[in-house]
Amino acid sequence: MTARGPESYGQYVILAIALAGVILFIVTGLVWTARLVHIGNLDAQALADKTACPRPVSALDWPELRLHAVVEQPGERPVILLLHVGWPAHPHRQAMLVVALDEAEQRSLTLLSQWCAGAASVSPSRGAGAELELRRRQSLDRVHAVLLAEDSTT
Repeated sequence: MTARGPESYGQYVILAIALAGVILFIVTGLVWTARLVHIGNLDAQALADKTACPRPVSALDWPELRLHAVVEQPGERPVILLLHVGWPAHPHRQAMLVVALDEAEQRSLTLLSQWCAGAASVSPSRGAGAELELRRRQSLDRVHAVLLAEDSTT
């Protein structure tokens, strides 16, 4: 019988660490792929919902919108915003939305400003009553608000 020295155990430790790294890499890839599929499904579902309305009457019925301006009404609680939006596929279609943000949503104004600055593609969705959700396409970032008024121009 030959006794194994500490150097042979070191090889097993290195092999175990390498195997754990490969498994971690594979799991991370699978989780990232599942996230991308989920986001793609959300985008596809939003587009399918919008194509059911062939002649949208509201900016919330557009398949996509872009924020041209985000203006906060100072001193208002809850936070009141004026959003100037456009439909990229039809540049002549624009609207002004007056929305109220929940005070608990500290991040919403920042997200809307970033989307405006980056000309991000945004998918609008109606909720119950006057509630709406704006979701940046190819992302899980969302803003929940209440629509107070809308003025569309064509």
